[in-house]
Amino acid sequence: MSTSNRASRPELLTKDIPVISFRSIAVAAVAVVALGATIASGEEDKPEKVDGANATQQAADFKIGETVKLGDWQVKVYGVQDPYVSDNQFMTPSPGNRHVVVDTEVTNKSDSSQTVSSMMCFELLDEKNKSYDIAITDAADKTLDGDVAAGASRRGSLAYEVPETSKKLQLKFSCDLFGSGSALIALS
Repeated sequence: MSTSNRASRPELLTKDIPVISFRSIAVAAVAVVALGATIASGEEDKPEKVDGANATQQAADFKIGETVKLGDWQVKVYGVQDPYVSDNQFMTPSPGNRHVVVDTEVTNKSDSSQTVSSMMCFELLDEKNKSYDIAITDAADKTLDGDVAAGASRRGSLAYEVPETSKKLQLKFSCDLFGSGSALIALS
């Protein structure tokens, strides 16, 4: 049908155009508001130190060897290689930098399988609160990345490249998509 025929017959102008009703818009708006309220009203997860008897206590900062509970996760740093020096000549940091490798374990304390990502759940901070991302090294014999079944643990290495001058490094853990808390573990 030609355009001129459509213009002479107004009922054909709206035939191919979907009409969005006020009800559809209202339902979509309510859904967006509800989703926003659910995300925004989530309580902040407060990190807690877990002692040997599985009792927890609030703590401001954590140390190597302490188990930290944050939301449905527990995280523990077993040790740090700082600096990490590779035997592989092709796995060296940029001039003026060093590699730091953190031996870490996460435990899923929820009732369902969850995914842990070294890039999404962890970052390294220095004394100036500068953040560093995961680096590729040959130190990571096993990564933390992957699914963790309910009640299960996963242990692996996190590698970072930082300036030689960086001090007072801390590992920041925050792995709950809707939670707003995080835990800082001092690495020195």
